[in-house]
Amino acid sequence: MYWNYRILKLTNSFDEPYFEIHEVHYDENNTPYAWAESHNLLVDDTVEELKESYEYMSSAFKMPVLKVVEDKLVELIEDESE
Repeated sequence: MYWNYRILKLTNSFDEPYFEIHEVHYDENNTPYAWAESHNLLVDDTVEELKESYEYMSSAFKMPVLKVVEDKLVELIEDESE
């Protein structure tokens, strides 16, 4: 099991979509199953570690956007992510 950063498409109380980057956790079948809901800014012990975290987080833009559907994460098709 592992985790990485992914973009989630969410909906506000007015049913308007918006996007956030979250930690997403995967099971042994590489299926995303959980996400961290905290909204902390990046925090690390050194500037170098902070830079590495930032670069790792930027990889989220290279993967499909995820959406929460009935408490599960599903990948959106290309035209749904806009």
